[in-house]
Amino acid sequence: MDPVAGLVFGVGLITLGVMIHYVKNQVANGSIQRNSAIGIRTKATMSSDSAWQAGHASAAPMLTVTFLTAYAVGAISLAIILALTLSGDKNPAVIIVPLAGIVVVLALLTTAALKANSAARAVGHSDG
Repeated sequence: MDPVAGLVFGVGLITLGVMIHYVKNQVANGSIQRNSAIGIRTKATMSSDSAWQAGHASAAPMLTVTFLTAYAVGAISLAIILALTLSGDKNPAVIIVPLAGIVVVLALLTTAALKANSAARAVGHSDG
């Protein structure tokens, strides 16, 4: 297995974790308001400022789990790639571990978006 592909996926996971971490924190402190480019953008979260805030507040714990998972699996992937590359082993773990991490991170992001959407729907369209 090609360790370069695994390296790209491992670094990609860490980068994705950094991006999720940053956006979560920026929305939480009010630096990112409702917009068409960044954040959890569903019909419900985009319906009003209060729906945006409620949705992101509801998703925040899951987003924390998501970025921590991305960091951890990315770091584990890089450690596996380093160890296997130094040993000369052509183990498929160099690809399988980071790809599994990407699948898990996407599932966690989907769960966070569902939580945000549900909370935003509960708020309604009060301040459209």
